[in-house]
Amino acid sequence: MASATIWTLLLATVAHAEGASVALPVEPNIGIPPPEEATPTELDFSPGGWLSAFHGERQKLKDLGITFKVHELSEVWADVTGGGHQGLSYNGLTTAKLDVDLDKAIGWSGAEFLVEVFDIHGHGPTRSLVGNQQIVSNIEATPSIKLYDLWLDQTVFDGKLSIRVGQEGANDEMMTTAYGGLFLNSSYGFPGMPAAVLPSGGPNYPMATPFARVQLKATDNFTFVGAVYNGDPALPGTGDPQIRDRNGTSFRLNDHALAFGEVWYSPDPNASASLPTTYKLGMWYASNQFADQRFDNTGVPLANPSSSGTPLNHTGDWAFYGIIDQMIWQRPGSKDQGIGLFLQVMGGPSDRNLSNLFVEGGMNWLAPFTERPNDTFGVAFSYLGISPAAREYSRELVSFGQTTTAYASNETVFEATYQATITNWLTLQPDLQYVINPGAGIPGTFGSRSLPNALVIGMRATFRL
Repeated sequence: MASATIWTLLLATVAHAEGASVALPVEPNIGIPPPEEATPTELDFSPGGWLSAFHGERQKLKDLGITFKVHELSEVWADVTGGGHQGLSYNGLTTAKLDVDLDKAIGWSGAEFLVEVFDIHGHGPTRSLVGNQQIVSNIEATPSIKLYDLWLDQTVFDGKLSIRVGQEGANDEMMTTAYGGLFLNSSYGFPGMPAAVLPSGGPNYPMATPFARVQLKATDNFTFVGAVYNGDPALPGTGDPQIRDRNGTSFRLNDHALAFGEVWYSPDPNASASLPTTYKLGMWYASNQFADQRFDNTGVPLANPSSSGTPLNHTGDWAFYGIIDQMIWQRPGSKDQGIGLFLQVMGGPSDRNLSNLFVEGGMNWLAPFTERPNDTFGVAFSYLGISPAAREYSRELVSFGQTTTAYASNETVFEATYQATITNWLTLQPDLQYVINPGAGIPGTFGSRSLPNALVIGMRATFRL
């Protein structure tokens, strides 16, 4: 319903530009009647209209330190060829965010409070069409209304030390690349390896967990970051973990821990004498129990019919990673226009991980056309390596006649995208992804069969109220 309203706003805006007025459709009553002043029969864009009044009231709150934002992301995707089967899929996400500068609001120096809620709607293309491990869209999830971010941040020592506690997803701050955020495949936000191996996919969209994070800007060049999250974002049980914590309010604190540590290095933080560059070295450690990918608890291969069927358990899992963000060319006379490259490499042990290697990289061209300074073009790839232990298990399944297809060595996604700013409230982003070895032969929605390489095209529209 939220997406339908947004599309109506778009049509009404176009009609207004042509001198027409558009009547809003009557939506079904969901039990919470809106206030009278919020139920106009026409969109009023005049200086004294309801939309203008809304922005005026929001600016008054912002002056008091209270910022309220509503975004709608609506997508249409098509699996043109390959994957599970061809077809169309709609995907949507409405985000409401309240950010309070507590210094400005109540005089609490250096403090910030944030709460963010999601309305996830539609059904994305990954499970219904493509069947890949690295989710096509970074807003794909089980439809629900979810609390996501809820935290308090305190900075001290002139902003050099930041302490944040509450609820958050690890992909908000950890393992991030400055240039990877342009792309729509989920692996450029939360890397494909931890998403494949951590319990319930780890603390990442749409499932945040309680956490604590410390960030210290030791010098102009070095920043140190450490964070601890609850190890499993879902309640115990079977089936879809996103349903087990449908509204994001379980606030679990009694599970194992997932810890991160990162070091950031910027050779020239002010970019006064060179092109902007950032290097990150990091690691994560999960204290949960992890099942061996090949052997049971007696040392017999799991694929062997004489196996106990109970995997050997390992205590803990970990990975090391490195990230580079590098601008290689700046348009003369500009600071934020040019070409930037990024690379992330992550690796961990093979015996307890379905994937033990992840590599992603790509390019952003900011303002490819001088007359469109806010547009960005990008190309990238993400490589999800299937661990040798998991691949050997699949080959043994074939040997014992329990299946006919072994796992592929990897699943790789190539993506090209263009983000076009149409107005200050509308952005359009056409996207193309080519998926090699969708699913890598691992049992999923479309079984354990090898799926043909898939070509997926989509369009994202971002609306800002």
